[in-house]
Amino acid sequence: MPLPIREEIIRLTSDLIRFDSTADRPDQLHAVIDYVDGYLQAVPGLIIHRSEAQGKPSLVATLRPTQTPTLFLNGHLDVVAAQAQQFEPTLQGDRLYGRGSQDMKGSVAVLMRLAHDLASLETPPNVGFQFVSDEEIGGDAGTGRLLAEGWRCGCFIAAEPTDMRICNEQKGIVWLRLRIPGAAAHGSRPWEGQNPLFALAHGLVELMRRFPPPQQEAWITTVTPTSVKTSSSTNNQIPPDALVSLDIRHVAEDTPESVSAAVQESFAQSEIITHKTAGAMITHADEPLIALLAQTCATIRGTPATFYREHFGSDARFYSLAGIPSVCFGPVGHGLHSDDEWVSIESLEQFYHVLYTYSQALPKG
Repeated sequence: MPLPIREEIIRLTSDLIRFDSTADRPDQLHAVIDYVDGYLQAVPGLIIHRSEAQGKPSLVATLRPTQTPTLFLNGHLDVVAAQAQQFEPTLQGDRLYGRGSQDMKGSVAVLMRLAHDLASLETPPNVGFQFVSDEEIGGDAGTGRLLAEGWRCGCFIAAEPTDMRICNEQKGIVWLRLRIPGAAAHGSRPWEGQNPLFALAHGLVELMRRFPPPQQEAWITTVTPTSVKTSSSTNNQIPPDALVSLDIRHVAEDTPESVSAAVQESFAQSEIITHKTAGAMITHADEPLIALLAQTCATIRGTPATFYREHFGSDARFYSLAGIPSVCFGPVGHGLHSDDEWVSIESLEQFYHVLYTYSQALPKG
C-alpha cells in the first residue's frame, strides 16, 4: 500500500534534496538517477530505459512499449551550487526548504508518484517520463539527446516551477564571448601600445545605444555584459587584448544571427571566440493538448488557467523547436537558485492532481 500522496511527496522530495547533484559532482548525478530508478523499478508495468552521454545520466520510463507516447513529462535532477546546509531539507508549515526543492526536485517527486499511480490503472494512459541531469548547463546531453534518439511525443511538459501557471513562450538564448585586440606596452608609455579597454568601453556605450537595458520587465531582446577580462596580470602593462562575455535573451522576432552581428559591430575589430545558442520556445495556447491542460488545471484549481511568457530558457525548447507543442508547468515556490529556496507542498499536491486527471483525459491510442 503506497503512502498518502502528501506524505510520499514530502519524503521523496526530501530524499532528492539530500543529493548534492551539481554539474561538477558526477557521482551525485548518477546517485540521484539511481534513486529514481530504484523507485520506478519497483513499479509493475513500467518500461525503463537508462542511458548516458558526456557523463550525464538520463532515465526514460513509459507506460507502454513505445518511444512516442502521447505525453512526455520531463524533470531535471541537477541543481546549481549551494551551501552545505541547503542539502538538508527543512519543512516549515507548507514550505519545504532546500536546494532544488523548487527547481525542480519537488516536481520530480510528483512525477515519480504519478508514474506509480498511472501504471497501477487497469488501462494506463500513453504517458512517458523523462528524468535528466544536465538542464542547468544547457540540456544537450539529456533532453536534447533523447529527442535526437527518437523519443518523441504529441505534447511535452517540462515540470519547471511556474506557480501553477502555464508558460508557453520563452526567449531564445545566445551566449557570446568577444575578443577585442590591442597591442601590449608598458603602462607608463601608452603611446607605444593600443589599449583594448578603451575600445571595450566604446563598445559598451554603443551596445547600450543599440540595446538599451530595460528599467522594468519588458518583452524585448536584452544584451547583458556578464564579465570582462584581459590576459594581463600586472598593473603596469597595457593588455594585448580584452575579452567580454555577454548573455543575450532574444524574442522570436530577432534571430540569433542578426543579434550576434549587431553586438559584434558594436565592438570595433572584435572577433567571436565563443558562440552558443538555444532556440526560443513558442507554443500557441489553442493547441488541443495544451488547451486540454488549461481546462484540466482550471477544473482542479477552481480558477481559470493563466498563460505567460518567461525570459529564461528550459529544456522544453528542444521539443518546441521540433514542432511538438511544449510548455512548462509546475508548482508554487520561491528563491530560485538562492539561499532560501522553497516549494509549497500544497501546490505539489495540486500539481499531482492536475497531471493525474490530465493524463487520463488524453486522447486514447
